[in-house]
Amino acid sequence: MTYPTAIGCGCLLGAGGASHVHAAQWSFQPTLSWALDFDSSRFLTPDSSGSEQAVLSADVLLQRSIENMQLTLEPHFDLRRFSDSVYEPGDDRNITGTFARSGERTQLSLSASIANQNTLTTELLQTGIINTNTRRRTETASAELDLLRTEEHLFFTQLSYLGSSYSGSAYVQEVLPGYRYVSAAVGERFILSEHLTLSPSVFGDILHSDRAGGSSHEEGLQVDLKYAHSERTSFDLQLGESRRYLSTVVGNPTSLAAATFATTASNGTNVSASVTHNFELSSLSFSYSRSLVPYGNGFLVQRQQITASARRSLTPTVDTDLSVTRVQNNDSTVRLGLDRRYYDNGVAGLNWKLGETWTLRSEVSTSWTTPIGSSVVVHEWRTALTMTWKPNPQVMSR
Repeated sequence: MTYPTAIGCGCLLGAGGASHVHAAQWSFQPTLSWALDFDSSRFLTPDSSGSEQAVLSADVLLQRSIENMQLTLEPHFDLRRFSDSVYEPGDDRNITGTFARSGERTQLSLSASIANQNTLTTELLQTGIINTNTRRRTETASAELDLLRTEEHLFFTQLSYLGSSYSGSAYVQEVLPGYRYVSAAVGERFILSEHLTLSPSVFGDILHSDRAGGSSHEEGLQVDLKYAHSERTSFDLQLGESRRYLSTVVGNPTSLAAATFATTASNGTNVSASVTHNFELSSLSFSYSRSLVPYGNGFLVQRQQITASARRSLTPTVDTDLSVTRVQNNDSTVRLGLDRRYYDNGVAGLNWKLGETWTLRSEVSTSWTTPIGSSVVVHEWRTALTMTWKPNPQVMSR
């Protein structure tokens, strides 16, 4: 498993530092957006037909700042309606909270979230079991404590929890039992120069699932190297070696329900690398990761992901962006029918700032993959138009 700084997963919230202010402040910032789209194959299956979608999103960021402490609370709600009756209304809702406090030699960061979403939103990059009448409830919590020894040396301890459960048909309950995933890390961070930071750590994680044989874990060592070549160019490289005890299926059963499970031990390497370069009017970024990822079917799955993105400002009010992503799963994941062999996606967007608080975005995207148990390549096209209203934060000081 690769970790931001030293711990985490694709779903883990990173811990941030506290903002220092001289007086207590409350801030309030709402965001509203309206989106319309057409998708040629929303389920990413050969027999899926095109449909339109309308989404109304509401978000409120509440923030409290006082000297060396910061507290945030952010509820979010999506109201979805589709033109085709095969898609039931897919409302999503979540709430996120963070707390950060810093002292002379310590810094504590806490975060937590609860989300209730349909699998059309959550499973696109994972199991591929996509349906608007199947819901996923996700609970996350994380904590980090930094202890400063000197200006160039500190100790850190990190702990995280991720829980996932599903509701829907009996079939969904069988193939998506959910999981409880706990990870921890302890390490040191050395600030070698104003450009270079080195963070070695030991880490471990464990996944429990209600599925029979649904327990996997790993532990190992990891090194994180961050290098800022200049104000415009930065690199981040994480390398880890772990001992893995993964739940696997014995033999070649016709389904997971009829399978016999066993735990196998092996060594594995986690890799995460990213590079970003900013130009005067544009930016480029590239990232690669190979790690174990918890899946809703109760397995830790090894996957690779590559993402390349670019952004350019055309005028003071118009900018464009482009991103390409590939997700690749290993042979055992495909053999067990846990996920597809690959998932590719490309997105191009144009953003137009209509005023101080209004933004209009047009977007075109395409995806292609082979569904689980099929050799047919499914291509999907999507076009979308989104209007967003985001006023400046309203600040109140005492």
